[in-house]
Amino acid sequence: MEADELFDQALTNLPEAVGDLLRDRRDPSKYVFATFDGASELGMALIASDLVSDGRVRSQSARAQVERMIRLAEERGEELVVSMMVTCEVLGRMLTASRVDSATRVAVALWLETPVGPGHFRVVAVAGTDVRAAVVDSFDDVESSEESTPTSSTLLN
Repeated sequence: MEADELFDQALTNLPEAVGDLLRDRRDPSKYVFATFDGASELGMALIASDLVSDGRVRSQSARAQVERMIRLAEERGEELVVSMMVTCEVLGRMLTASRVDSATRVAVALWLETPVGPGHFRVVAVAGTDVRAAVVDSFDDVESSEESTPTSSTLLN
């Protein structure tokens, strides 16, 4: 899946993710809504880790289960996507484990250091080596994504 498609999907799912944080009385400005291609190495590792932590599969069979899930999704003409709210620090670790180049990781880290105000939300999409990142000003921006054009990894560098 392309980074732009992942970013659009993240915008669609952002309101629910922010709602979950608010219900748990967490400050959304301390988190980034990150979306990854489920068929990427990082996406597969995240899905496998989730399956194991939930006790749905044993660790030695988790990778095979994820590969099966990807094949089934492809047969249906679908793609797997991993989306989650993470802290800036955790996102940095995830990017380090990804195929994203070091210059882009540094640019994202600098971008993450900039505070966001109330009603503003960070959104990041990672597809292979490509990254899209933006601060969404409100849920109005989520509904009209033209106003919140993501910054591509080439512009982050």
